[in-house]
Amino acid sequence: MKTMELKEAEGELLEQIAQLAEQIWHEHYDALLGTDQVNYMVEHFQSLPAMRRQIKEEGYCYRGVIAQGCLCGYVATVRRPDHLFLSKLYLHARARGAHLATRILEQLKKEARSCGGRIVLTVNRYNANSIAVYRHLGFHCIREEKTPIGGGYFMDDYIMALDCGQGE
Repeated sequence: MKTMELKEAEGELLEQIAQLAEQIWHEHYDALLGTDQVNYMVEHFQSLPAMRRQIKEEGYCYRGVIAQGCLCGYVATVRRPDHLFLSKLYLHARARGAHLATRILEQLKKEARSCGGRIVLTVNRYNANSIAVYRHLGFHCIREEKTPIGGGYFMDDYIMALDCGQGE
């Protein structure tokens, strides 16, 4: 995929991202977490109302990943005093393997340099493919965390970080 841009999401694009999120989550996580937990997590963290709340109340910035003119994924970040928190980086199956994550990360590194020079993310401990991608991109595990999210469910994650340097 030759052309790729991150486009700040609001209005119709945010609605499209919420629809895409549901597809991606069921395609990728049903086997890992089970359909019931995925339904719960989509409703509480990936739905349009959840995204709007995160933007308004938690300072999230959602961006659509547009490649070859089509929405094929999304990114959500939060600027923290000492790092950029990469809350979400999801690509549709048709867009995986095209090095989009590398290109997205290059853009996020520039942003991270203005807020502590570090990107921090969470990834499910059993999501071996994503962990391998993040390690390949230079992230390292800084700790493990098991967090209750309601409904009797937990997020069982590695917290990973990438040092990006200061400046810019």
